[in-house]
Amino acid sequence: MATKESHRDEKSSASRWFSPDLVRDEEIVLRTIFDPHHVESGTLSIAAVSLSDLRSRGWSVDRKKYTSLWKLKLNQLRWHHRKPDLHRCYVIPINVGTLRDYKTDNNQIFSIIDLAFCLNPAHAAILLSVKGGDGAARKARDTLMAGLPAYIDVSKAFSNEDRWGWSRGMFLQVIAILRALFLCFFYRAKLKLTS
Repeated sequence: MATKESHRDEKSSASRWFSPDLVRDEEIVLRTIFDPHHVESGTLSIAAVSLSDLRSRGWSVDRKKYTSLWKLKLNQLRWHHRKPDLHRCYVIPINVGTLRDYKTDNNQIFSIIDLAFCLNPAHAAILLSVKGGDGAARKARDTLMAGLPAYIDVSKAFSNEDRWGWSRGMFLQVIAILRALFLCFFYRAKLKLTS
């Protein structure tokens, strides 16, 4: 069975019904990693970045401005229940603009797209900008891992000003849903008038 190819266009939404907006260069995205699955002897292991994620599904991240400390801690608690062998969960804070600046032959290597879904306005993904083979994906993964900042405890990724992130994202998600519904009804009514 073929895997569904992910949306790679950063200038349009992959999730118009649920997306608060497009991912901007000045944003920070947070990747959750697990000890011991993604950490070996205190350093990030190569297993933390799946080639298939980079090539097709997307390496899942949370947009910091649309999530909150409590939301990520709740997600991490769920992971602990599913995988009892986890010692700890951390996050890697990644600057979107810096990641988009990585280039090969003057072409952007990574695309960061919004993949918001119902009740998770913060969901986004990092993908290869251009679909490539295993060699290109490995080279991109090496570039990504070399440029990643150190992982930190999730509580250190947030300040007091960040506490309304999830609420802000949900508010904007409701507006996106209402806008999409309005457009559906508007175009449906317009079609009835013209037929």
